[in-house]
Amino acid sequence: MAQIGLKKLHFVELIEDTNEVLTYGEVQKLSGAINATINPAVNTQELYADDQLWDSVSSLGKIDVEIETADLPLKLRAKLTGSKMEDGVLVEKATDSPPYIALGFKSQKSNGEYRYVWLLKGVAQPMAEDYSTKTENIEHRTPRLTLVFMPRTFDGEWKRTADESSDEPTVGETWFDKVPGDTENNFE
Repeated sequence: MAQIGLKKLHFVELIEDTNEVLTYGEVQKLSGAINATINPAVNTQELYADDQLWDSVSSLGKIDVEIETADLPLKLRAKLTGSKMEDGVLVEKATDSPPYIALGFKSQKSNGEYRYVWLLKGVAQPMAEDYSTKTENIEHRTPRLTLVFMPRTFDGEWKRTADESSDEPTVGETWFDKVPGDTENNFE
């Protein structure tokens, strides 16, 4: 089925990711989802022998993700990028250290049902910004946040995807309660 929608964008801070423990914070909403682009980099090494392709081995590299929202309030931007708020002003420094996060959303399919996605461990990059003067034809400039996702240390997973029509009919009711795999928190 084709994807025709995007909404319910959420993020969660990844507190601890070790071989033994996986802990996330509380799920928080990001409103006004416009676009989410997920672009995994795949590194491929090919071996040729006897004048033909003999073997091909691929490994997952970084996963580039870009989200576009109608708005990204400065407090949320500070939280996602590791910047600070001082007296209502966003202060960005070269030494900012963004936290690892998980990112979740749902996307309507052409059959009316939803696909649910969690990207499990990523870090935000400093934001590019685009400003221009207003003309007779108004153009919206919306925030775009670029993140780099990777597999979790705990289990090697980087993404979870479920369809509303799957064998688990309640997937949509609990999908945003917590990040899949969290071994410490139960926010129900």
